[in-house]
Order: sequence, then C-alpha cells, then structure tokens
Amino acid sequence: MTRGNIMKSWICSILVFSYFALAFSSDEITTAEQNSRASWEPSYSLLDRLIYAPQQVSVHQFSSHNKKGLNGDADWPLYVDEFGDDVIFDAAGPGCIRSMWGTNFDPNAILKFYFDGEESPRYTLKQIDFYQGKHPLFPPPLVSYEKRGMWGERPYAGNSFVPIPFEKWLKISVQGESRFFHIIHELYPYKTPIKTFTGKEDREALIHGFQHLGESPLSDEGMQLYESSTEIIEPGQSQSLLRLGGTEGIIRKIVIEADGSHEFFQDTLLRMRWDSHTHWDVHSRTGIFFGSAVEADEMRSLPLRVEHVENGRVRLSCYFPMPFWEQAEVEWINLSHHRLAPLHARVFVDKNPISPQEGLYFTTLYREGETTYSRDWLLFEGQGTGWYVGTVQSMQQAHYCEGDEHFYLDGALSPQINGTGSEDYYLACFWPNVDFDTPFGCVVGDITKKGGGDMVGAYYVPSCYSRFHLEAPIPFYASINACIQHGGLSHILSNYKSLSFCYMRHKPSLEKTDFLNVGNPVSEKAHAYQATQSSSAIRLDAHPEGENFKIMQTGIGRYHSVGNITFRIAVDPDNNGVRLRRRIDQANLGQRAQVFINGQYAGTWYHGYHNPHLRWYDSDFDIHPDFTRGKTELQVKLMLIKDKNSGAFTDFSYTVFCFTE
Repeated sequence: MTRGNIMKSWICSILVFSYFALAFSSDEITTAEQNSRASWEPSYSLLDRLIYAPQQVSVHQFSSHNKKGLNGDADWPLYVDEFGDDVIFDAAGPGCIRSMWGTNFDPNAILKFYFDGEESPRYTLKQIDFYQGKHPLFPPPLVSYEKRGMWGERPYAGNSFVPIPFEKWLKISVQGESRFFHIIHELYPYKTPIKTFTGKEDREALIHGFQHLGESPLSDEGMQLYESSTEIIEPGQSQSLLRLGGTEGIIRKIVIEADGSHEFFQDTLLRMRWDSHTHWDVHSRTGIFFGSAVEADEMRSLPLRVEHVENGRVRLSCYFPMPFWEQAEVEWINLSHHRLAPLHARVFVDKNPISPQEGLYFTTLYREGETTYSRDWLLFEGQGTGWYVGTVQSMQQAHYCEGDEHFYLDGALSPQINGTGSEDYYLACFWPNVDFDTPFGCVVGDITKKGGGDMVGAYYVPSCYSRFHLEAPIPFYASINACIQHGGLSHILSNYKSLSFCYMRHKPSLEKTDFLNVGNPVSEKAHAYQATQSSSAIRLDAHPEGENFKIMQTGIGRYHSVGNITFRIAVDPDNNGVRLRRRIDQANLGQRAQVFINGQYAGTWYHGYHNPHLRWYDSDFDIHPDFTRGKTELQVKLMLIKDKNSGAFTDFSYTVFCFTE
C-alpha cells in the first residue's frame, strides 16, 4: 500500500470514528485541517466528515417492521429469547448503536443491555426511564421522551442519540411488550479498535448540536465572502450567487435573505454544479432545499435553518459543506409569475484541504408528483461511493404516514434499512404530528393549525418532514436505492415532493471479484467448497423483505447443523478489504460462525434476526485489509457455533466484493 493510501485511510478512520468512543488526540489532526477550520464548533465535525469517502463502515437497522410485509408494525421483535423477553437488538461487533427510537411503550417494560457475551445484563432499567433521561449514562438532551403525535393514548416518541459502542457483542431485550422500535447501528471489520460502552465516550459534538440548535456551527474567520443582491426579481429572472473557475475550495455556508411569500418557497429554483459537471448536482425548489417544503415555516436543524426576520422576510441558512476542485456555480431562478421582493445572498468559501481522489461531491435529488400504485416512492438512487445524509419530504392527500422506508445498499436483495412508518422514520409517531425541531429530524407546519382540524381534513393539508442522518450517515460503495412506501402497502394516491441529500462520486469503490453458487456442483468444485455436516442441496421457494415481498424467488442451498465450511475465493490483490455477501434463509434463528481467513481469526459472522415469513436475506461480512491486501486468493473457513438460540446455518450463495480504495 502506498504512503498516500495509508495517509488517506488513516485520516478517514479519524473522521469516521473519532466522534464517539475513540480517543484521538488533537495533534493527530493535520495542519491543513486545522487551517481550514480556523474556528469551528464541535457539532461541525458531524458535517465535515461527509466530504470524505466512507471506509469499510456499514450501517444497519433493526426494527419492529411487520415480518409479513404488511402494515401493523408493533410487537414484532427480532426474536424471543430463553427468558421470554423480546429481543430488539442483537449484533456481533465491533459496532456502535447510533440512535434508538420507540413509541407506545409498555409502562412496565424493562430494558436489558448485555455486552460482549455477558450472561447477566449490565444495565437493567425501565424503558420509559431510559428515554426520560433518568439513567446518568444516558442523559438529556441526547435522550428524550416528547409528545410528537396526536393519535392514541400515548403519542410520545422516545429518541436516544447516545453512542453505544461494543467490541464483541451487544444484545438488548425488553421484558414486557417491545411495541414499536427502530435502532440504527454501525458495524466495522474485526481489528477496528472499538472499546465497549462505558458512558465516558466523547459526546461533545452531539451535545453541542442540541444546545446550539440552528446556529452556525463555525465562524466566518478566514473565509472568503461572496455577496450578491437583487432589488426586484422579475418572473423568469435568474441571479448568480457564486461563480468561481480555476480554483478549489469548500462552500461552508450559504445564507439567503428574501421574500417570505408562498411563491418564493414553492416556485423558485436553486441549483448548483461543481467542476466540469454538465448536469446540475443540485436542482431543487428553494423552500424544500432549506427544509421548509410548503411555505415559510420556521425550522431548526444541524444543517439547515429557516427563520422569520422583519417585514415578512425570511433568512435561510445551509451549513452542508460543498467541496469543489476546479469550479463552482450557484444560481437562483424565479419560476413564478410574480415579481418577488429583494434577495440578498452570502456564500462563504473556505480552503479545500483534501484531494479529489479522497473527496465527495454534494448532490441532491428532487422529485415531485403523484404516487404510483404498488411502487415505493423513490427518494434517491445512484451508482458510486458516498453517504446518504438526509431527506426532506412533503405529502398531501390520503393517509400517507404508514409507509416504511426501504434502503437497499450495494445491490442487496432486501433492504438494510427497513422501518416501521413514515412518521417514525422522521423521529415522530402516531400521525398527525406536532411541530418539533432537533438536529437530526424535524416536523414543521402543524397541519391541525392550517385547516386540517379533523383526521380526514388533515390529509389535504401539505406536510413537511425532515430526517438528517448525521449521527449515522448511510454509506454505500457501489449503489444505493432509497425509497419509502406511501400508505402501509404503497397503495395510497398522494401528492409527494421529496429532496434527498447525498455526498458521492460516481466511481464505485466495491467491485465483484467472485461468486460461489452453493448447491451447484461445478461452482462448489471450482471453489473447493466443503462442509463437514450439512444437508444435501435443497431448493427454497421464498420471498424477500422490502418492496418486492410478494415476488417468489427460488434458490438452491445447504443447511448446516454444526461443523465447518471451507472454500476458496478470488480477490484483487490491490484491495483495501473484502466483503462477503451470503444469501441466507432467515427462517433459521441465530446463524453464527467464526470466520478464519488463511487460518487467521477475522471476526464473527452473525445474523440475529428471525423471519419465517419473508425468508430471503443478503447478509454481509466485511474483512479487514490486514487479512486480504496483496493476495489473489483467500482460504475461508467458517467454524459454526451452536448455542441455545441457534438454528441451522444456511448458505445459498457467496458473492465476493473487494474494496478498491
């Protein structure tokens, strides 16, 4: 590995992991980074890391989504353990929980946290006490229990953004009814230096984001300011806010003061493009870009803010960093049929400390129109490498807020992010929802105050929801398809608008190098596949989770009780780590194996989820580059582990990917 690649990997590791449990000292930040952040607040680190490409981190979600693919997403735990408790989280490390959401809690339910194989829980506390901040290791403002809905007896949402790292294992169970939940977590390859939760992890960036909600997370010191003003804006008139060529930089902040009219928010256009791109990387209605999709409703989040100023005007602020290496162009267009009041824009540009090979471009996808029967609403799709970092969505007509989010990463058959309802995705509960602001999710424009006084009438008042995945941006290395249902089964006719925020480059950094088709004699022989105690090849006709849950798919594979599985795989010697993807039958609970690469232990591959209804799933296991770099072939050994919760270990295929950067 070249010195440049080593430095790149080291810097990216700092940016990805330093914000929770790893104690990197200040002298490990490069001089270029120090100069580019002359005076910045801790919360800005959550934004600044997005401009760097992800490095072998994966994001997953456990949730109470209906295991039959239907609506009704309560009381579906991952499984029930030997104590009769509902298990809501079960993963092998290294990893870290980034956020925990829940609602409609059983008042007597008890949370139990088991770390690293402990037989007795390390922490036992009432679930509602956990979210109300009554445990000193899980304090406000990182935990909350607030009224965010208007339906039912307990329309309160619990949210936790306390990072909970675990070195080897973490299981969380609920004694009582688990009800509704979703838990977002990151996983890292074995040998990543993660230390198990103590409550002393660095939370400064997260806490600062709550305490200074909506404020600029960095000062203007040392930045170049570009200002532009227009007195009267005629219909069809465009205004250049920034045009730079032959230079590099990072837009750190955009602030616009303008007309607070409905026309400004709905019928004007903001667009941006970088370097030699012929397409517009950002092409969005102005209001939804700043997080207020309908009209001048005030909102505060970590990356965006809308606030009223004097004389019916508004101030719009964007803190997403936007790097470029050759040129930058930002312009605004009046698409309405009305003359609009004066516009004043300020764009703050900083030095760019990273190379084009390391960095990512800021991009968005704006969509509007009617929903399509039996098809989820597309939020974003693309091929390449990057982070999915946020969604702003407006919905109107019919009962839209039952839809689950389905995010498919790097071509997986089933979604790695699979939720319990649109309002839940946006950190609320039990539609219709009240207004609230947080760094990571907002609802603005209370529909009950705008003519939707009854449940049916509320459908016809356009809503606006935001979710910013800044506590755990969602990485992808080859492709992403992010979508969300409309209604419980994508069967509701509604008018939707959505804007999704990503950082990406179109070059994938995950490439397929091999494929083992289990049950196929030719493929098994070519890969020297052997299993000491397995069934003969068995055909399975089953369904996957997600949008295509009604589509039957057929596969041939094997079911293993105990013993070992060995096989050979081809890899690119210039890899920066390897991903194994195993297609499994998740009707079998607790599939667990120790992984050995060329005789060296490389981690535990575990699937802690049980679904006897929608059985197909693609389970990923990432291998640290220390085991793979410089090799053209790997000998894989899976040592199967049987315990009281384990069913048969299943494999129908293995797809081999190499991380190329």
